[in-house]
Amino acid sequence: MRVAVLIASLALAFPALADTVQLQDNVPERYVVVKGDTLWDISARFLKTPWKWPEIWKLNKEEIRNPHWIYPGDVVRLIMVDGEPRLVLEEGPRFGETVKLSPKVRSEPIILKESGIPSVPIEAIRPLLSQSAIGTVDQLQKAPRILGSADERVLFAKGDRVYASKGDDLVTDWQVVRLGRALKSPDHPKEVLAYELVHLGSAHTIKTGDPQTVEITSDQQEILERDRLLPAVDETTPHYVPHAPATSINAKVVAALNGSLYAGAWTTLVLDKGKQDGLEEGNVLALYKAGRSVADPKCLRAATISFLAGGNAAADDCKRNENDKTALPDSKAGIAFVYRLFDRVSYALVMSSSEPLTVGDIARNP
Repeated sequence: MRVAVLIASLALAFPALADTVQLQDNVPERYVVVKGDTLWDISARFLKTPWKWPEIWKLNKEEIRNPHWIYPGDVVRLIMVDGEPRLVLEEGPRFGETVKLSPKVRSEPIILKESGIPSVPIEAIRPLLSQSAIGTVDQLQKAPRILGSADERVLFAKGDRVYASKGDDLVTDWQVVRLGRALKSPDHPKEVLAYELVHLGSAHTIKTGDPQTVEITSDQQEILERDRLLPAVDETTPHYVPHAPATSINAKVVAALNGSLYAGAWTTLVLDKGKQDGLEEGNVLALYKAGRSVADPKCLRAATISFLAGGNAAADDCKRNENDKTALPDSKAGIAFVYRLFDRVSYALVMSSSEPLTVGDIARNP
């Protein structure tokens, strides 16, 4: 059988993956990959913890140059090797090979292998990979600023040529941004971790200098004088490998990027932990709803006895007294996948959720 290629030496690179892998209760023996599948989706058909798919794919070092050699039409099969489960691909013609065909009845459709499948749903995060959405006031103060145009207009759109303050002469492609809302940790509400940068559009330097001349090449909102230019981000999609954090992580949800109060599957959460806290791209985190505080049963019992004896305020006093409260356990609410890092915050895609998530919810080691 041809072995699926995902990444080399995972056992050495990510020792936290050594936990026992649990198969689904009604695990299939085989699965035909279809367009739109992800490695996460496929693994979820076989594993109760789909993010552990790197553990049960054997590796072929000769094919390691392409970690996504799984295509629509491939057949994934579950086998056992030395008592351990393995996912492999059935042997068959490789993409691009010439195969002599003979008439036969097929029970499955023939699917063109046009592209390898990704680890996670890339379309859910693609816009946030190419747009710098987190920054600091200091970064913007140092960034080139749009000064205006020759015709004295103050609103600009695609196709307009404007002047901007001097930037790095080696950078010619820019994204146009504006300072957005402050991001603060629920644990330290007075401290600003970073700011959202509102992505307004893109621009290209036509003539370097001070000022430089740039052309607005795309716009999502009206662009104004004093908006800033940041270098365009490489749009190459990273090859993610899910793994547990190497260090202990206890993060809080700062915001949901869709702007809503509650978030669910395929929504990006902003977490209050980033590079400096030891997070890495590909880290998988368990999401929890924080257990709420309730009045201590002993206090309520005493309040009830007092009420029956003629008291009228004992129950309310009990609920207000922090010393007479009990914290309920945190409840698991889903799984998130960290795909973009900044110094003090990170982006995490909600892969699954059993209930809505909101600011203050917890993300920690799975």
